[in-house]
Amino acid sequence: MKKILFTILSLIMASSISFAYTANPNVLNSINDNQIVDYNPNTKIWSRNLGLKDYVFTKHVSVGTGSFSEYVYKDTQYDINSTYEFLFYGKLIGYNAHLLKFFDFTFNGKDFEAKELTKEQVQFLFPDIKIIMVSDFKDNEITIESPIFRKRAYMILNDTDRDFYKYQFEYYKANDNVFKGIFETSFPRVLIYSHFKSRDELFPILKINIKPILKETEISEKETDIDENESPEAN
Repeated sequence: MKKILFTILSLIMASSISFAYTANPNVLNSINDNQIVDYNPNTKIWSRNLGLKDYVFTKHVSVGTGSFSEYVYKDTQYDINSTYEFLFYGKLIGYNAHLLKFFDFTFNGKDFEAKELTKEQVQFLFPDIKIIMVSDFKDNEITIESPIFRKRAYMILNDTDRDFYKYQFEYYKANDNVFKGIFETSFPRVLIYSHFKSRDELFPILKINIKPILKETEISEKETDIDENESPEAN
């Protein structure tokens, strides 16, 4: 019996490794170091098309810890508090891996303006992921139900003032190094999201208990104001 259980568990874990989560290609349309992106103040559209009357920015990744993005226009440098940006149908969407938050960026001629995305808007970007809000944790712990024998991807999204600088999952190698809050599982387990495995009260952990269920709960689709048809120039 023990050998059978071990074999089943091994198959589950092997399946978990074989079918890694891959984000939507639109979300992977990233602005990389030293690349150029432009913003049209009239249409409020971001693109890679260098218009004559557009603001043309060059992205640089900051030197030092954090890998924060900086955008340079002429001789002015703008720190936007983001670690990853991508174009999504004319919008410049940023992600802060230390805050576990997404932002919609615009430029007012003097500075960048950031609007934090809601859970529904992030769900629109990641339709096949189940989102877990930080505010849903009770005493830094949460129990979630996950269908057994079936792969499910989750994302921790921060809707609080907490900072998760340099946090990572313990004893779990994430498949995605950009969106730090994503994890996958197809079997019951406990995951700890911590600051270098610290148990210091200054760096409280997040504990996720994964409870197995037989029937999968579908992710509901909700309308957002991130409309993939409103700005066809995504590239």
